[in-house]
Amino acid sequence: MNTQRSDESQNRRSSQPTGDRGQTTLDFAIGVSVFLAVLLFIFLFIPGILSPFTASAQDETVTSNRVADQLAKGTLAEPEAPYVLDSYCTEAFFAEESPSDCRFSDGSLRTQLGLGPGNQQVNVSLRGNLTASGDGQEVLYWDTTGDDTGLVESSGDTHLTRGDPVPTSRPSVTSVRVVTLDGEDVTLFVEMW
Repeated sequence: MNTQRSDESQNRRSSQPTGDRGQTTLDFAIGVSVFLAVLLFIFLFIPGILSPFTASAQDETVTSNRVADQLAKGTLAEPEAPYVLDSYCTEAFFAEESPSDCRFSDGSLRTQLGLGPGNQQVNVSLRGNLTASGDGQEVLYWDTTGDDTGLVESSGDTHLTRGDPVPTSRPSVTSVRVVTLDGEDVTLFVEMW
C-alpha cells in the first residue's frame, strides 16, 4: 500500500505546474500577427477619421464656384441681368481700379472676392475667341483707344486677367461661367490652388 501511495504522490507532483512556460513558435507567430494587424488597422484608418478636419481640394472647389457665381451674377453684372457683365465695371475690375458706382470695393483681389487670409491663391480671367481662328482659350484684352472701344484678342489697354499666374506644377481647381461682355459670349475662368 505504501507503494501505491508513493506512485499517487509522484503522479500528483508531475501534473503540477513547475513554473516553466510552454510557449510554442506557433503561439508567438499568432500573437505577433494579431499585433501587426491591429497596428496596420490603426495606421490605415485613423487618417481617414481625421480627414474632415484637414484642408483638401474640396475647399478650393467650393470657394472657386462661389467666386465665379459672385463675379458673374453680382460683382461684374447687374443682379437683375446675371451673366451679362457691365463693360465699365469689368474693365475697372481688371485694371485694378475701384470706381464708386461699381459693386466692389477698394483693396486687393482677395478682399474684393471675399477671400479670407489663407494659403489659397486665385486667378480670374476672361477668355474667348472673337474671330474664326484660335481655340477660344486666349485671354482677352479691353481696348479703349480710338472709336472701337471693346473686346480685342491681341493687345489692348487692359489685359483681362487678374491674380497670380496659375502654376503648372501644382493641381488647381477651375470654375467656368459663360458670360456676355460687349455683346460677345466669353468665358469667365476662376482658378484656385
